[in-house]
Amino acid sequence: MDKNLYLINLSESDRVEFGKVDFEDQSEEQKVFSAVWALESQVNNGGFSQYFSSWDGDTANFAPTALRRIGAHSCAAIVERALKIVAQQPLPVDHDQRNALLDSLSQNALDELGEIDSDFFSYPDNLTDLLFGYVQSHPGVFGKI
Repeated sequence: MDKNLYLINLSESDRVEFGKVDFEDQSEEQKVFSAVWALESQVNNGGFSQYFSSWDGDTANFAPTALRRIGAHSCAAIVERALKIVAQQPLPVDHDQRNALLDSLSQNALDELGEIDSDFFSYPDNLTDLLFGYVQSHPGVFGKI
């Protein structure tokens, strides 16, 4: 079975709330899926700067927790490093406030984020396999595989 294709199809189905229900209103299991899905797609598309500034950036504060729940401990540490560069407190959930914060970052901070992007791209954890396993272990939420 192609796990990545399965997760893509699941993300577009009515069995997940990603992109359909406000993040803060999702169940814990749905938040885990949404946070990991948003993180991986946004960081792979444009690094942590894009992730934090995108509408999906509202999942960023929960992303380390979500990653640990699926067993991606190395990636959780990478995300925590990126969050610390951007904000000494939780990253604002409000999109405009996040973008204002990101616009105020020094070039040094942006360079550090670029280095952390490289750490993420090395894939110390197999997020596809781990997220698939998480989905598989919650058939009451995501359906049977």
